[in-house]
Amino acid sequence: DGVIAVVSVIRPGAANERKKVKFTRRYQGLEPPEYPDPSLERCLRSTYGLVVYEEHILQICEAFAGLDGGRADVLRRALVKQKWPVVEAIAKEFLAAARARGHADAKIREVWELVTGFNGYAFCKAHSTAYGVEAYQSAWLKRYFPAEFMAAVLTNGKGFYAPLVYVLECHQLGIGLRPPWVNEPGPEYTVHAECGMQNEEGPPTDPSHSAFRILHSSFIQVPAARVKGLGERLLERIYQERSRGPFASLADFYRRTKPTPEEMEILIRVGAFDGFGQPRPAQFWEAQTLYRWLGQEASGQGWLFPISDANQKGTPAADSRLTEPSRRQRLQWEMELLGFTASGHPLELHDDVAWTTYCPVAKLGEHVGKEVVTCGLVVQDRVHHQENGEPMKFLTLCDRTGMVETELFAAAYRNYGLATVRYPVLELTARVEPFENGRGYTLRVLRAGKPRMEQRSTQQRVLQTSPPVGEIPTA
Repeated sequence: DGVIAVVSVIRPGAANERKKVKFTRRYQGLEPPEYPDPSLERCLRSTYGLVVYEEHILQICEAFAGLDGGRADVLRRALVKQKWPVVEAIAKEFLAAARARGHADAKIREVWELVTGFNGYAFCKAHSTAYGVEAYQSAWLKRYFPAEFMAAVLTNGKGFYAPLVYVLECHQLGIGLRPPWVNEPGPEYTVHAECGMQNEEGPPTDPSHSAFRILHSSFIQVPAARVKGLGERLLERIYQERSRGPFASLADFYRRTKPTPEEMEILIRVGAFDGFGQPRPAQFWEAQTLYRWLGQEASGQGWLFPISDANQKGTPAADSRLTEPSRRQRLQWEMELLGFTASGHPLELHDDVAWTTYCPVAKLGEHVGKEVVTCGLVVQDRVHHQENGEPMKFLTLCDRTGMVETELFAAAYRNYGLATVRYPVLELTARVEPFENGRGYTLRVLRAGKPRMEQRSTQQRVLQTSPPVGEIPTA
């Protein structure tokens, strides 16, 4: 009943007159339920005296005033659509029926205000129940099958948050991800189990030793179909060809799917061919060679320049001076082409932030009522308006220890709202404010700005700021 009521009480019709706050307090025992009249306790007991469902209007009209069910349903529809002339007409019938039952006018007004306070978009209990059952099932699945649940959430692509937030949740749950791989094109995210061995007393040694144990874990494979920039034609070809058998090599993939040069480069950058064992520079130059020679087939001249080892000897693929892209570069490409990092934690892209100088998110609960300085990656934000109409902002931030919800009320938003857009990682000075039940907290932001950076040596700064040989620095 609690979950079902929560689903409905947040809808605009039910949430009027601070009913969300009243329900929350009563549900947790922070204040007692109130019933304007004993006749209403039976229908409002599960919602602690509050009108939460559409059918409550019908039940109250019948239990308190004895109003005809058909007229009560007309009232329900009029309240939901806010047709006030119809509501005023039925108000007279409600008053007369309630007086006939011996209710005083003051009590009739109190109950009528309770009924008419429920107006606007709302749910019936059956609708809320369907959502509530799904919410409970989802919580159960996440608890007992976290990898499968998160893979399904990512596959369906719905929900309030961007995929990056769900990827961060995977990291919090200890679930790793693997970059796209052309032999697992998807479109579903899939779960793979992997086993490892660990010695209870140290590094793995003899598996037959009594202290040796087998560790089981899961990871989620990111499907190649989710890479941005791939055309529908190519995806259809990939699905079709993959159903006939796995791709044996980059060249085999090229011959069977005929991607454009741009699509090949995207797949190389995101690591979709790494499973074939070639370094990225070799993949790039092989793709150039394939396009150069096999691309002639479209004009019927491919037989003039058949691809062979001799054709490839002069390519830069064999040049030992070519180097693999750095880990940071790979992560940047993944963020660009997937919307999240698959081969590492998203915060690796911000390893120059002085994270150790801030209060970790996981430790904020130890400083309730105090001001703290913390830092986090902005993973979600939304602008809202206070009751006085002034804009404010809610932010969801994360570090490697967890996520936290914060709010910039009007004054703070006026002063620091620009910083929340300018900096992907924010330093926050905030007050840790506990929830009324003492089982959680939020951050009220006082100041926001650019985070502190790690102190690096002069040599490191020169290497980071100097352009490569042969390039001209920009202004």
